[in-house]
Amino acid sequence: MLADFHKNVLKLLTSISIAQLIPIIITPLLTQYFTPEQFGFYGLYISICTILGAIASGKYDVAIMLPKRRKDALNILALCVLIAFFFSAIILSLLNIFHDLLFLKIESELISKYYFIIPLSIFLISINQSLINFLNRNRKYNCIAHQNILKSSSNSFSGLVLGFKKITSGLIIGHIFSLILTSALNFKNCIRDLNWQFINQKSMVKNFKKYIDFLKFSTLSNLFNSISNIGMTTIIIIFFGAKIAGLYFIAEKIIAIPVSFMTSSISQVYFEKASKLIYNDKVKLLNLTNKIQKNIFYILLPFLIIASIFGENIFSLFGERWAQSGLILKYFSVFVLMKNIYSPISHIGDILNKQKILLFFNISLFSFQLIAFYFLKEYNDIKVALLTASIFGAIHYLILNAYMKSELKKLI
Repeated sequence: MLADFHKNVLKLLTSISIAQLIPIIITPLLTQYFTPEQFGFYGLYISICTILGAIASGKYDVAIMLPKRRKDALNILALCVLIAFFFSAIILSLLNIFHDLLFLKIESELISKYYFIIPLSIFLISINQSLINFLNRNRKYNCIAHQNILKSSSNSFSGLVLGFKKITSGLIIGHIFSLILTSALNFKNCIRDLNWQFINQKSMVKNFKKYIDFLKFSTLSNLFNSISNIGMTTIIIIFFGAKIAGLYFIAEKIIAIPVSFMTSSISQVYFEKASKLIYNDKVKLLNLTNKIQKNIFYILLPFLIIASIFGENIFSLFGERWAQSGLILKYFSVFVLMKNIYSPISHIGDILNKQKILLFFNISLFSFQLIAFYFLKEYNDIKVALLTASIFGAIHYLILNAYMKSELKKLI
C-alpha cells in the first residue's frame, strides 16, 4: 500500500512539476508586458473567483471521496454541479444589482464592464474541483496529471500571447480560457464513469442530508480559510493599493510554485489513502501523516531560508520594478512554512468530522490577519503588517496541527 502511495504521489508530482515549471519560465516574460497594477487586479480577480469557487458547491465536492458506494458518489457529484450552478446564478444577480457600488474603485475595465466573467469563472472552478475529486476517488491519477499540465500551459501561454498583443486584461482572459479547456478535459475523462441511470432526486436528497455538515460548517470555514490564504491580495489592495498588491501577488505566486510541487500531489493521494485507512488501520494513518510532515519540513525550511535571503536578487531578474517583491517575500515565509506542513494532511479534519473546529480555526485566522492589517496600515509599510499577520497565521497552524494529531491518536 505504501509503495502504491509513493507511486501515485510521484505520478502527480511529475505532472505538477511540469505544470509549475511553465509559469516559472513564463512569469519573467509576463512581467515585461504587464505592470504591478495589472497583476494586482489579476490577483483581485483570482482571489474573488477562487474563494467563491471553493465554496460554490457547498463543499459537497469533498464528500465525493467519502461514501463506500459508487452510486452515492455519482449523486454527490451531480449535487455539486446543481448547487454550483445556483450559487453562480445568485452571484451574477448580486453583481447585476450592486454593480456600481461593488466596482466603484475598480479601475479594471474587464472586471467592471464584463463582470459576468466572475460567476462564470466561479462555476468552472467549482465543477473542476468536483470532477478532480471524482477522478481521485477512481484513482485516475494520469487524468489529474494531464489536466494539471493543460491548465498551467494554457493559462501561461495565452496570457503571454495576449500580453504581446498589448491587451491589458490578458492575464484574466488567459485564466478564463484555461478554465474552459480544463473543464472540457475533466468532463471527458469522467464521462465513462458517469452512469446516468444511478443519478436520481431521491439519492441526491439522501446524500444532501447525510453530508449536510459540509454545507453548514465547511462552507463558511473554507470561505474564511480561502480569504486568509488566497484573499490576501484583496486585503492588500484595500489597505495598500493595487501596486503593492501586485508585488505581493508575484512574490506569493513564485514561492508557491516550487512548494506546490510537493504539497498538491501529496494532498490528493493522501486524501484517498486516509479515507480508507481511517476505517482499516489508524496506526498506519498516523505514521503516514507524521512521515509526510517531517519530510516536508526538512525540504521547505532550507528552501525558504535561501529564498528569503536572496529574494531581492531573484526578483530583480524580472526587472527593477519587481525587486521589492523579493523584499516582501521574507515577511511571510514563516506562514508559508507552517501552512504547508499542515496543508498535505488538511483533509484529516474532514475525515475526522471536525468541521466545527475548522470553522472556528478559519474565522480566528482571518480575524487576526485582518486586525493586523487594519491597525498596522498607519505605518504605511506593508512589511510590518505582513510579518505580524504571518506570525499570527503560523501560530494558528501550529495549534491546529497539534489538535488534529491528538484527535487521531485518541482513535488508536
